[in-house]
Amino acid sequence: MPKPRLLVMSDAIEKLVRPGADEFEIVRLEGAGDRDAFLAANGAGIGAALVSGMERFDAARFDLLPDLGLIATVAAGMSGIDLDTAKARGVAVINAGDLNAGDVADFAVTLMLAQTREVIANDRYVREDRWPAARRRPPVSVSAQKVGIVGLGHIGLAIARRLEPFGCEIAWWGPRPKPDAAWPRIESLEELASWSSVLMVAARGDDSTRGLITADVLAALGPDGLIVNVSRGFVIDEPAMIAALQDGRLGAAALDVFEHEPINGSDWAGVPNVLMAPHVAGATQQAFARVFAGALDNLRRHFAGEPLLRRVV
Repeated sequence: MPKPRLLVMSDAIEKLVRPGADEFEIVRLEGAGDRDAFLAANGAGIGAALVSGMERFDAARFDLLPDLGLIATVAAGMSGIDLDTAKARGVAVINAGDLNAGDVADFAVTLMLAQTREVIANDRYVREDRWPAARRRPPVSVSAQKVGIVGLGHIGLAIARRLEPFGCEIAWWGPRPKPDAAWPRIESLEELASWSSVLMVAARGDDSTRGLITADVLAALGPDGLIVNVSRGFVIDEPAMIAALQDGRLGAAALDVFEHEPINGSDWAGVPNVLMAPHVAGATQQAFARVFAGALDNLRRHFAGEPLLRRVV
């Protein structure tokens, strides 16, 4: 019996997920040169694709994969995938779901604590021998923060649960009400930003949220506000955020994601009060193990005709 054909988008993904050559006929896209030409010649019969979520899967690429039935994403974000086209063509899409949500939430809260309690600034203060001369101005208590969460999905929910014991006041905004949510939903994103001292961005990272955090939202957050982003870089109007930080119209930022990755950190040398990380919020050993095993399990389920887990489309 022929093995099911599996498209793997990169060598890195293959090494992490480790789909076996004894189970699948693996079609490797890395090193193919003109990828669309390669798929035009080799796409027939490919039943599933193993992807990071950022690769291009638009209508034109779906045309090159007429037998595709599943896109298995090894992340929560699916910014490269046209989900409407996938749905229209009967292609299932799965992602990491809640498998790494706790780790992402841990990191979001870590970024918030580091900025609100000025961990990096205090470290620098000691290293630069300024401590003997004077004490620094004390920051605002963590328990006094009003935290607005943008998106109360798996990650946003985990953030809220982690912040409750700190005594923070919590509210949220998302496109749809959630009657079972334990925290109030504020009717508009600008109202949430105006209410918040900290805005935590945990929204779904796809075309529906591109540019969601506008210059007006940043202005509503204001010169004392902190924005934390563990979603996708493109969810924030990045040039507007940089300008607001430089002009003092936004207090601070803590960013795990950027519009174009990887960035040259030196390009941000003139941007004050920003704490940066290289897209690692969900990158723990335990989360990786869960996510990669989950993707492989769904590939097996798909080809066995079994129900999929963490299905988005």
